Amino acid sequence: METRRTGRLPWAAAVLIAAAICAVSVLGAYLVKQAFGPRGYGAYTAVTLTGNQGVQVAGDGFIYYNGSTLSSVSSRGAQQWSYSVGANASFAAGESGVAVWSGRRLSVIDRGNGDTLHTGQMDEDILSAKAGAVYTAVLLSPEHDSTMVLLENGGREVDRLTFADQTVLDYGFFSSDTLFWVMTLDTSGTVPTTAITTYRPGRMMVGSITDAQQLMYQVMFQSSQVVCAGTTHLKVYDYTGREDESRRTLIYGWYLAAVEAGVDDPMMAFVPGAQYGTGGELRDVRMMRANVDEIVRMPFACATLVAKGDRVYGFSTDGHVMVARTGAQKVDAYLLEVPAGQIYGVTDDRVAVMGTGNTVYLVTLP
Repeated sequence: METRRTGRLPWAAAVLIAAAICAVSVLGAYLVKQAFGPRGYGAYTAVTLTGNQGVQVAGDGFIYYNGSTLSSVSSRGAQQWSYSVGANASFAAGESGVAVWSGRRLSVIDRGNGDTLHTGQMDEDILSAKAGAVYTAVLLSPEHDSTMVLLENGGREVDRLTFADQTVLDYGFFSSDTLFWVMTLDTSGTVPTTAITTYRPGRMMVGSITDAQQLMYQVMFQSSQVVCAGTTHLKVYDYTGREDESRRTLIYGWYLAAVEAGVDDPMMAFVPGAQYGTGGELRDVRMMRANVDEIVRMPFACATLVAKGDRVYGFSTDGHVMVARTGAQKVDAYLLEVPAGQIYGVTDDRVAVMGTGNTVYLVTLP
């Protein structure tokens, strides 16, 4: 009787088949990742700082303080100027100017070239200051019943505003920096109330906005109108304080987590109140700007949101950046090839300024 023997697969052929199976698996995983997973994004410039006691993004770059000197760095990583300010200084970098203070001493620096616009002593300790294209606002102590001084950038005082029984929450310039606004909190009554007052420096008060129905917490501007975010509604006023009720928008349950500063008609990014302040769990974002009002879902939980132009950028703690664009429901996600760290902001030319310790990473965003 003839016995049939099963033929064995040659060793070399078995190795080739196993290798082919592995290659197909790897290719399949790559294609799935390309189709559904975050894409890698690695174009960046690393900048080593001489010390880091504060970084602020402004324009197409950032300003940093190392404990004795302020320095300006472009979004490409080139140092533009340095300015000696001494120890224990605070600063606020704007599009046009940089205000620096320590105790009662104030300096105003040109944002573009680092030239001194003004330096001098105030009559009380400085709580904060902001420099615009034409004027500089200086908030003097105490925090309650405080005084706001408006100076021309050359140093001449043009206004001194006192706020009895009120605390200044925020302030700034608008309308090409020719007008000034200040938000105050009044706690003298049974219910805390906020008020927003607009001024024409050196001339007169333009208008006042109060809201007995809600607590306002953010001020923005759209052309000739003032936009105020509160705990219940987003309301629109003219400069005199008259509301355009047809533009009132319900935002109850949403909190304004990010807004582009210093621009007309800024992008606003709201998140559910239950997600805000939960340590990196921001997922649902309501994007609002002029006639835009849409909700997107971030594919990864965000620790930081940045609103810029027609986009909202979300940064996660594990190194992802997400890009939400108006009119596009799909949110693009990218895995950055830099160490996860603090997000300082996004420049006007869409470069993310990120940092760990004395190193800043400049990542060009889509």
